[in-house]
Amino acid sequence: MTEKARDIGDGGQGGTRNEDHRWQDAIEEWRLNWRIGFAAFITIGLSHGAYQALSSLFVLPLQEAFGWSRGQIAFAHYSSLVVAFAAPFVGRAVDRFGARRIMLCGMVLSILTYLGLASMNGALALFYMLSVLAGVIGLSASGLTCSRVVSQSFVRSRGVSLAIARSGLALASAALPTILFAIIARFGWRAGYVTEALLVLIIALPVVWFWIGDSRTSATTARHDSDLPTWLHLLRERRVWLLCLGAGLGYAPATAIMTQLQPLLISKGVEADAAAALVGMAGIASFAGAIVTGSLVDRFWAPGIAFLFACGSAAGTCLLAWHGAVDGPMASLAILLIGLGLGAEIDVVAYMVARYFGIRSFSTIYGMTVFFIAFSSAVGASMLGVAFDRYGNYDAALLVIAASFMAAGGVYLMMGRYPKQRD
Repeated sequence: MTEKARDIGDGGQGGTRNEDHRWQDAIEEWRLNWRIGFAAFITIGLSHGAYQALSSLFVLPLQEAFGWSRGQIAFAHYSSLVVAFAAPFVGRAVDRFGARRIMLCGMVLSILTYLGLASMNGALALFYMLSVLAGVIGLSASGLTCSRVVSQSFVRSRGVSLAIARSGLALASAALPTILFAIIARFGWRAGYVTEALLVLIIALPVVWFWIGDSRTSATTARHDSDLPTWLHLLRERRVWLLCLGAGLGYAPATAIMTQLQPLLISKGVEADAAAALVGMAGIASFAGAIVTGSLVDRFWAPGIAFLFACGSAAGTCLLAWHGAVDGPMASLAILLIGLGLGAEIDVVAYMVARYFGIRSFSTIYGMTVFFIAFSSAVGASMLGVAFDRYGNYDAALLVIAASFMAAGGVYLMMGRYPKQRD
């Protein structure tokens, strides 16, 4: 008996496939395009995207060094508002001119921005300005570029391949917090920013230079501007709005928690070193969530998978909002659930953009989702810091975040069946 025929990855190439064929497809595509996938993996993991997972490590050192309150530091996350408005236009540029040149230019500017952060002298306005620059420039090494490259190169195993590539962020979130915490503790917060600049300069930039340049996904299809759907056409698409809303409600809460995770856990009675380790655990869980989700969405309806993981994130957030101190096992379970949901969100949004809308306008539509993600991230991250300043805890904000996770899952369920894809 054959399986029910269904499209996998690229809508034009369906067929009946058993599990062995799916794995063979993935292996073959990675044999041909592993350099592209690995370059995307490294770029996402070591560029600005990882800063959101690491920024909470700078909260207490900056508070001690300059006397800034947590609310003032968290206000820097309103830079996401500028990022939000820039993302669709950066995405349009990627669709027109190709990913490589955008990535390389952005990485050079990111290095300079990190060095600027390391040179701060206590001027809060300078901190805010550099945060804005870091966010906008960081779009060049985000899903706008990396997910487009992977989606264009990996067709039959797109879900798994996106998960593998984008899990670079999850692995970086797992490995870097402990390392960066030790560097900051020994050499100071300035050394932490310099370390981030060196990671981009020594590792991420070279792999893009040598391997993305050899990719068939540069700007071949993107150069045909006349083939790109107009802004008006995209804005009339109901599913574009649903995907954007779901992404904002689902991704932003997890990002907000990560930006305040270490001080949040400390406020719940967790020791500082254990809190740093739990930040790393969130990265491990995010990696697992991305891989599991990537495998599932190649076989099952992606919005349904997204809904299940959103429910888990909501449950984990409610555990963190538990009245009083959170013990070790409960904190670990909460971080595990939130991390799994974050990993799922990382993969499923990029997959649904490709699955519902194709590749031609991938970065433009993804940029529109980033608009909603960044806008709500700014509100959510600031809300956590301000909630602590006002109430002395994060509990009320965490309950709002849990409700946001559930709302995101509900919105995804409204996406409907997959259309016939067009690239």
